[in-house]
Amino acid sequence: MSVDAVVRRLTPDAALIAARTIAEIKHGFEHDVVEREAERLRNWLEDRSNVFFAALEGDRPVGFALGYLLDRIDGKAPMLFFYEIEVLPERRRQGIGTSLVEAMKSIARAERVAKMWVQTDPENAAARARYEQAGGARGKLPEEIYTWTPEAFSTLECP
Repeated sequence: MSVDAVVRRLTPDAALIAARTIAEIKHGFEHDVVEREAERLRNWLEDRSNVFFAALEGDRPVGFALGYLLDRIDGKAPMLFFYEIEVLPERRRQGIGTSLVEAMKSIARAERVAKMWVQTDPENAAARARYEQAGGARGKLPEEIYTWTPEAFSTLECP
């Protein structure tokens, strides 16, 4: 990893950093709403099941990883859904992604999760290599994902 980049888990007091990270890396919203989004993210970060790591070079975000701790209905150990990872294109292949994966694994260890999983495009060789090098095992069965848009459920009444 670049000696200048530091990976840290963001807490509610770092909500402005989270908002800037999303705005700058993911272009999730425009810079003029960063402060408003920071308040929303402060509330989101208060929930310990929401996991957000930022890779920072000084004040500059260069990557992030996002995950969700999921409690199981049977009361057994929770699971960690490693939802997303992004690194600025000009900072890829410098170890930042690997450090973000390791940071997410540290949460899995600390929370004693039953498993952590991530989904990736089968064509994304770089991501697959990163996950395998970090100890991830490719699933044995191909799975399909179904998604529903609001149009698919907007006409239903909640029971």
